[in-house]
Amino acid sequence: MGRIGCRVVHLDEVTSTIDVARRLAEEGAAHGTVVRAERQTSGRGRRGRVWTTIPGKSLAMTTILRDLPAPDRLGLAGMAAALGVVLAADSALDLALRTKWPNDVVADGRKVAGTLAELHGEVLLLSLGLNINGAEADLPADLREAATTLELLCGRPLDREPVTARVIGGLDASWQMLLAAPEAVLAAWEALDVTLGEEVIARTAKGRSLTGRALGVDATGRLLLRRADGEIVPLAAGDVTLKT
Repeated sequence: MGRIGCRVVHLDEVTSTIDVARRLAEEGAAHGTVVRAERQTSGRGRRGRVWTTIPGKSLAMTTILRDLPAPDRLGLAGMAAALGVVLAADSALDLALRTKWPNDVVADGRKVAGTLAELHGEVLLLSLGLNINGAEADLPADLREAATTLELLCGRPLDREPVTARVIGGLDASWQMLLAAPEAVLAAWEALDVTLGEEVIARTAKGRSLTGRALGVDATGRLLLRRADGEIVPLAAGDVTLKT
């Protein structure tokens, strides 16, 4: 099959790049087709959240994937996408970006990118949002303490097109790694994971709150949390914060 980025559909405004990618996939769009947009009016994140990107300054994209890993490794898809962002930023910007379970890219404790994977039949739609340019004032007020941009990290605005090209290349490299050697994705993730070995508070998809030490992720992408009584709890979905 083709590589990620074999076709890039660049649109001005959409409800969500996921919506457009799903329609194109249903029409037979090739593996590796990327849909990106300058503005999303109804961007979607994990667990039904709003996916907010700064119009004209961020990267919002969804990739159509037909060449998939084994079903029990699909849980690593979002992690592979996050690794793609780190590969792109490290090679171009000399930034010390890190990963955070389940699918975030962070720097100095603030989120700079996130991913979302949705399986539709035999097609995976892998979405990615990256804050490239923007001052703190450009971020939504409720996200300014939790989010950042590459511009803020670098101290200068960036040309988005080279960054976007590197991200697509990084995503292709990390996806090829997932297909060929998923254990390498796990190793690369854990080398960058800010929560590994740390005491964390995990909030599950069902609203349950658990405290324990993050031991890493298993072969399917679940977070392994060791509680105070020694019980190891695998979490398939949720959010994690460092315990202060």
